[in-house]
Amino acid sequence: MLTSLPVVAMAATSDLTSRSGKWVRLFKPEVEMLVGRSVSVDAAGIRTVGTARTFRELDVLVKDKGTLPRGTMQFMRRSVNCAAGTTRVEEWRLLARNGAVLGGSTTAGAVQRVRWDKEDGVVMRYVCSGVLPR
Repeated sequence: MLTSLPVVAMAATSDLTSRSGKWVRLFKPEVEMLVGRSVSVDAAGIRTVGTARTFRELDVLVKDKGTLPRGTMQFMRRSVNCAAGTTRVEEWRLLARNGAVLGGSTTAGAVQRVRWDKEDGVVMRYVCSGVLPR
């Protein structure tokens, strides 16, 4: 059974799609081209309670993916329980390059195990320990 995640309260004025903060790009450009997206985490917005962290993530497509063109942005508020190795998307919004909203949800997703050997695991490792992949 997966451990539930405590969600660390974010400021009520916090806007999921705000570009303010301290965005840290996690992958080198050659890795981004390989995985098809750039991944950034708002390091200034990471909130911690015990071993749980809540943070904002921004993924930007660096090449077309299905019907989504290059430049499509997905903003997510995510939680991770670093000790239990579980994660969940709390809310997300998908934006076109011109800022038009393509979709989104404020309903939390299911708790999932972190796949430490995948790109998502690299993101969680950074959020949990501050270690950048290089």
